[in-house]
Amino acid sequence: MAGLTGRVISRQRRKFCTMLWFHQPMNQQTHIPTKAASLHLTVIDDLARLAAFKPAWDALHMRDPEVGIFMSYDWLISGFRAKPGRWRVFVVADVQGKPLCIFPAKTRVHWSQSAQEFQTEIEAAGRLSWGEHTGFICDPGQEAPALAALAHALRALPWKTLAIRYEVTGRRARLFAEAMGEGFSHRFRDYRINRGQTNNLIGLKTPLPRSFDSLLAEGLSANTRQKIRRYRRKFIDSGIYTIRSATPETSERDIAGMLQNWALTWAGNKGLDDTLLIAERYARALLNAEALGALYLPTLWQGERMLGGLAHVIDREAGVAHFLLSGRDPEAGEPAIGILLHAQAIEWAIGLGLQTYDFGHGDQPYKYSFGAQEVESFNLEIRRHGQERIFDPRGLKLALERLHAFASAGQLERVQNGSAQLLKVLG
Repeated sequence: MAGLTGRVISRQRRKFCTMLWFHQPMNQQTHIPTKAASLHLTVIDDLARLAAFKPAWDALHMRDPEVGIFMSYDWLISGFRAKPGRWRVFVVADVQGKPLCIFPAKTRVHWSQSAQEFQTEIEAAGRLSWGEHTGFICDPGQEAPALAALAHALRALPWKTLAIRYEVTGRRARLFAEAMGEGFSHRFRDYRINRGQTNNLIGLKTPLPRSFDSLLAEGLSANTRQKIRRYRRKFIDSGIYTIRSATPETSERDIAGMLQNWALTWAGNKGLDDTLLIAERYARALLNAEALGALYLPTLWQGERMLGGLAHVIDREAGVAHFLLSGRDPEAGEPAIGILLHAQAIEWAIGLGLQTYDFGHGDQPYKYSFGAQEVESFNLEIRRHGQERIFDPRGLKLALERLHAFASAGQLERVQNGSAQLLKVLG
């Protein structure tokens, strides 16, 4: 039976690969009409054309006061380079070709166990680069019509679900979802981690005064203020610990050391393979931040042993220090490590003249003790009704790989159902 299965899938694979050759998108921009005759949608899906589009992206990004570094071309490009064929950039432009809205997206092929079929899922692309925020870049004066045009054009494309997690305005997500119209439904979903204890759609941000002394006196809880002063006297002033900041010469070493500590902490919970994969993505994001001059990474040392580090992405234009990741030696149980590093990072940010220290996603209790205030982000999911136009032929290669895996595992029903679906899609 295994030999027969292998021969069947081999014949199907050759047939599909031949058909796939004739169904690849041409190497040119794809223009899709929108509801508004004066607007049109362009789909950019290769790096060369995206590079040519960079000046227009940068110009629209500068006009939009509600996006930051994580929606910039320079931040997202590293994720696009790492995942060729997995991303697309949707651009709504006016008749003169001036961009009014940009939606960076990634695509994935999902096998639905309940429906026994392949489905194309579109997601915001920000997480390809480990960005904290996702969504849309809009011309403020054309936000509503541009989002409506984007929704109208995306209706014509094949996909089953579209998800945007960590959209920061809520308003834009609702305008976009409501413009989808009949045949689609949407909802705003919760997103919790740590077994439901942490609401990851709540971000906590500390407004920064002009001096660190002012923050100590007025912005922090009394308990946190006392701990910072006591731990600094006990560990820093005494020389037991030292705090260093990553430089261009030490950044690779410091990133590697921090991620090693992070991986040792989380491998037991996430599994070794997943932990190493996530650590690799974090490393790419942090090295990209270093290349952009946007990395701040203070580390705490006892002699030559790194006890912990806090990685930040600095958005100088917005005046924000974004805390992205921490990694501490799992054998170092001293509670002072996190407090000392956050205090150092906040003091550094104030010295740089930044206005906000962003603790990132999650409403963990310790963040409130630093005077942080809640900011909500949104998790939108849109679903297409019915079973028509749910799979994009651009995902054929990934679907074939899944069919091969099904065959290797002896899952013949999945092979048969998936093969029939792909043959129907290809006509």
